[in-house]
Amino acid sequence: MRVRWALAVAALGGLLASCGPGGDHRVQVVASFYPLAWVASEVGGPRVSVEDLTPPGGEAHEATLGASQRAAVEDAAIVLVLGFGFQPDIERAAADASGTVVRVADGLALMPGGDDLRYDPHVWLDPPMMRSIVEEVAGALRAVDRAGAEGYRRRAAALDEELRSLDAAYREGLADCAYRTIVVTHEAFGYLARRYRLRQVGIEGLAPESEPTAAAVQAAIQAIRSGAAAPAVFHEATPEGVRTGRGVAQDAGVPALALSTLESPPASGDYLSVMRRNLEVLREGLRCR
Repeated sequence: MRVRWALAVAALGGLLASCGPGGDHRVQVVASFYPLAWVASEVGGPRVSVEDLTPPGGEAHEATLGASQRAAVEDAAIVLVLGFGFQPDIERAAADASGTVVRVADGLALMPGGDDLRYDPHVWLDPPMMRSIVEEVAGALRAVDRAGAEGYRRRAAALDEELRSLDAAYREGLADCAYRTIVVTHEAFGYLARRYRLRQVGIEGLAPESEPTAAAVQAAIQAIRSGAAAPAVFHEATPEGVRTGRGVAQDAGVPALALSTLESPPASGDYLSVMRRNLEVLREGLRCR
């Protein structure tokens, strides 16, 4: 099963989590990084308090916990993690949680990993996979807080419809493009590429801290110059991503275009708006009609 129901939760028979500071009677949810926190907030609504353990601008893979965050993990009614060692420090802390631990990637069709990652973790960039994650989170909330079950079901259904619409927009928007291959600084778009019949050529690996090799840079430039890849370099908005993306783009004589990996809270907007912005960037670079 994807969800490990803690004995303490079962004994309480689905009651709400204990009051938080200041008499907060909301269900306390801890999410390991932004996409999971966003889902929990959208599905949970006013009955849920969500803490995101990856700070804005932080690398989710490298996230480490302070003492207060470890205490939050231990005490939360629900702890949301991706699983398979994507965030080692957080997953170790989750082993001591008294509440429900949801490993949302369990049961998903995962792609092989690299850079010391067993699997490619970037499932949240695939809208249909996000629909599965919504279903998992909603199920955990209904089990922990039975009194709010109907609201969770209703909000999950609305979010599912939004993700269906997002998927349809990607299918339509990327259906007729001059190119099908993208050069990316960080190989975060494997699931998205698989879903929408694209191919990514990575300058760096799956882990954002990996360094680009001269061979990888040269291969990317050659793919662009030969017409095998779109005439653009897609990069993260991180300082390293911008530096690498702009440098390779300049050498190849093409524009550098920013794509968000959504590993931490965006500076503006939310998951849906950023994913739609990513679609427009892809359409520009791939020269879609």
